[in-house]
Amino acid sequence: MEGIAGDDTGGTYFLHGDGGVLYADSEGHAGLIAESLADALELVTGLPGWRDHLHLPPETGEEELSAAALEVEDGIRASYAPSLDACRDELLTALGLSLRPSAELFARMHRALLRTEPDHVLLLTDEGSAYHLLDPHPCPPLRDTVLEACRADLAHLRADRAAWPMVAFSAASDRSGSEHDANAARRAGVLRAAQCDRRDTDLPLLRHLLEQETLCRREAPFGGMGEELHLAVFLVARCLREEDLPRLHAARCANFDTWCALSDLPLGRPDKSGEDDFRWEPEALQAWAGALDTAEWFGDDPKSEPVETWVILARRQGRTELARVTLIRMLDDIGPADISELPWIVSEFAELGDFPQAARAQRLYVSLQDTDLARGFAYTRLSGLERQAGDLDRAWTSLQRALTTLNGPTSPKPGPRQPALFDIEPPPAEDDWRDMAGARDLVEEHFLLARSAADSGNPALAHSSLITGTALLDTVHRTPPALYTAGPRRSAGLR
Repeated sequence: MEGIAGDDTGGTYFLHGDGGVLYADSEGHAGLIAESLADALELVTGLPGWRDHLHLPPETGEEELSAAALEVEDGIRASYAPSLDACRDELLTALGLSLRPSAELFARMHRALLRTEPDHVLLLTDEGSAYHLLDPHPCPPLRDTVLEACRADLAHLRADRAAWPMVAFSAASDRSGSEHDANAARRAGVLRAAQCDRRDTDLPLLRHLLEQETLCRREAPFGGMGEELHLAVFLVARCLREEDLPRLHAARCANFDTWCALSDLPLGRPDKSGEDDFRWEPEALQAWAGALDTAEWFGDDPKSEPVETWVILARRQGRTELARVTLIRMLDDIGPADISELPWIVSEFAELGDFPQAARAQRLYVSLQDTDLARGFAYTRLSGLERQAGDLDRAWTSLQRALTTLNGPTSPKPGPRQPALFDIEPPPAEDDWRDMAGARDLVEEHFLLARSAADSGNPALAHSSLITGTALLDTVHRTPPALYTAGPRRSAGLR
C-alpha cells in the first residue's frame, strides 16, 4: 500500500494495489472506505463528516442521513471552514467529479467497508496484530460465507445424481508426493450442509457420502478417524434403516482408529466363523444417534459449531485469506479462557503457510507454560516455526533457550549414550527429558536449522547448530537410527 494523504486527526489514507482506498485512524482502526481514488475523493468532499457517520447502521434512511450530514457540515462551517461549499464546488469541478447525494456516498462507503476482510486488513509490521475494523457494525460471520458454498454443492447434488462423482474418493498426490483425497474438502462441506439441513430424501446421497468417507479412511496412509466419517455415520444411522448395517459396519472397520472410535456403534458382532452376524437393534441405534444429535456433537444449528470447524473448512475450500484473518483476529483477542486454543491456532497458521503468525502464537504459548519441561519443548516448536519463517537468528536463540530451560537446576544429569544393538540399556532417570520424543525433535531441529543456515549463506550459524545438535545426539536416550543419519543428510555440503 502507498500512503497518499493524511488528516488533522492523525489518520492516514492508503492507496491499495487493487485501486481501493483504505483509511487508518490514529487509534488502531482501519477499513476500506472506497473502491477507487475517485470514489474516495467524492466521499471526503461530498460527505466531509463521513467519520462521524460510521456509527450509523448501513440501512439508515435517506432523510435521517441527510439531516445528520447537514448537522455535521454546519459544525464544520461554523468551526473552521465557512467557505466549505465554494471550495467543494471548485475542487470537484477541477477534478471532473460530481457532487453525489449523501445517501449514495454513505451506501458506497458501507459496501467498501464490508470488503475490508479478508483482503484489506491492515497489520502492524513488527507485532503482526491487526487493526480493528473501522466501523462497529458486524460483518457476515465466517460460517455463513463458508456454508454458502457448501449449500450450493448440496443443492447441486440433490438435483443431479450424475454430479455425485464430484464428492467421490479420488486418490491424488501433491507436489511433495503426499497422498490425499482430491474431493475430501468438497465432501466435507456437503456433509456439513446436510448436517444443518436434514431431509429424509437425502438418504441415498448420504449413503454415497458414507461409502466414500469409508474408502478414504481405509486408503489413508496413516489411518485416522476423521470427523467427516463420524458425521457421515451419524447422518446415515439416524435414518434407522436395517439395510444400512453393512455400510455402518464397513465404516467401523475402515482402519484401527475407526474401529476404536466407533466401538460403541450398536451393530451386533461377528460370529465364530468370522461372518458378520448383524443384529437389528433400532432402539439402541436410535439412542446412539440421539446422543450425538447435540450442540456439542452434530446438532443442526450451525451457530453451535465452534469457529474451528469453519476455519478448517475455509482453508480446505481454498479460502486461505478468510481463514487466516479469522485466526489473526482470534489470536489478537485471545484471553485466559482461550489458552487451550493456542496449539490449534499455531497448527492452522502453519497449515496456511503463515509461519510468522504461527511463531507469534507459539511465543504466547511458550510464555504461558508453567514447567521447564513444557516450556523447553515449546521453545523447540517455536524454533522450527521461526526457521520456516526465515528468521534464522531468532530460531537459533529459541533453540538455545530450549536447551537452557530443559537443562535447568532440576533437570536430571545426562545418561549414557544409546547402547549398541541388543545391549541392555539402563533405565533413564525419572522425568528425564532426554527420554522423551521432544528430545529427538530438539536434535533434529538443530540439523534442520544447520541446513537452512547453510542454504542462506550463514556458515557460522550452520556450524554452531550442527556441532550442538551432534553433541546433543549422544545424550538422547533410545534415539531412532534414522536420526543418526539426519545430521549428515541435513548438513551435506556445509563444508
